[in-house]
Amino acid sequence: MDANRREVDKLLSDKRNIERKIEKIQADCKHENIVIKQVADESSFAIRRVCESCGSILGFPSSEEIKNYLEK
Repeated sequence: MDANRREVDKLLSDKRNIERKIEKIQADCKHENIVIKQVADESSFAIRRVCESCGSILGFPSSEEIKNYLEK
């Protein structure tokens, strides 16, 4: 195995560890401060309810929340 492959394997392992840590933080968060934000959605952006503390996407905003967000 060459040096590039070893480095890629290490980086992928680090990425998996970081993703697990993020998932744990988001699972333990109480989501007390929810904001309306645009978030990346595959090939575009979408407006979603997001926990400001942990960054977890919590769902879809109401029509009124979308209207208020777009008026800012």
